Amino acid sequence: MSTPPKAYPLALRWLTLRSRSEADLRQRLQQKGCDHEEIEHALQRCCELGYIDDQRYAIERAGQLMRRGRAVGIRLKQELKKEGINEQQAQQAIEHCCHDLDEGQILADLVQRRYASTDFTHLDQREQRRIVNYLQRRGFPLRLILDHLKKKKDTSC
Repeated sequence: MSTPPKAYPLALRWLTLRSRSEADLRQRLQQKGCDHEEIEHALQRCCELGYIDDQRYAIERAGQLMRRGRAVGIRLKQELKKEGINEQQAQQAIEHCCHDLDEGQILADLVQRRYASTDFTHLDQREQRRIVNYLQRRGFPLRLILDHLKKKKDTSC
């Protein structure tokens, strides 16, 4: 019978690859079959040494998701909560990132990257709806999307 893996070395290995939330590490260690007490000790030690900081992780992750145009607004909060960040920390991270990043510019960059070859003057209803739905799934507000698409259409003329 094999012995379960040691939680602390596993946690350190995963943390050297990238930052993770405490909940993510706990889940991964449980999946590897580590003992509950060992997991808690490993997580406590990582927190003491500053290797795990959910607030710092939430700010980093929110910034990454926003810069890439993957998530903003409510979608960003959902993504952070899915990664084990609590509601308060997620809200603080979003507020922090909103000071540094402009949602309108993120939207413009995303549209430019994703739809660079699209002629916005001749979009049919179906294609426009598809673009709007894509951007809404990313969390952009409808008003911002429609305003941006109108500007794109007007400048393309």
